[in-house]
Amino acid sequence: MSLLLALSISTGILSGLLVWLTDFFDIASWLVFLGATSYFACTDKGMKGLVQVWLTNFSGTIWAMLIIVFSTYLAADFAPYATTAIFAFAMCFQAKFNVLKFIPGTFIGAAAIFSSNGEWMVTIIALFIGAIVGFLMTYTGEQLHKWSEHRSSDSKSQLSENGRSKSLGIK
Repeated sequence: MSLLLALSISTGILSGLLVWLTDFFDIASWLVFLGATSYFACTDKGMKGLVQVWLTNFSGTIWAMLIIVFSTYLAADFAPYATTAIFAFAMCFQAKFNVLKFIPGTFIGAAAIFSSNGEWMVTIIALFIGAIVGFLMTYTGEQLHKWSEHRSSDSKSQLSENGRSKSLGIK
């Protein structure tokens, strides 16, 4: 089984479970999928990638809340534009720190806040859970791929041994 097929199977199964659980716990599934998408998009994988996604998604939620607050309380007509420009710069510049180098994760976190009308608590929880789900989708897909490769090589070696046994007259 190819890695793509294994990842597709694990992602499909876990996506179905995810939608069921988010419905059960009354969490917007699309927010959780943003967290999973962040993990898939991150170039670092494993725990390093997971932590990086958590940190960048979280920082994005903070930047978005700052944009909302400053845009709301500054008395100038241009306040939303100026605060967005300044904080978008900061969102990119924070990538100078290695743990915050995943810029798309920061923007996904900010977009999640804007899309959820500033509901920061549920958004942060959903992104956090989503990153774990993305990690699990990747991990289980990789394990399924390894298992199928191992199984395939075992069956090939058994066929080879059976052929050798028959040619030697061994039953």
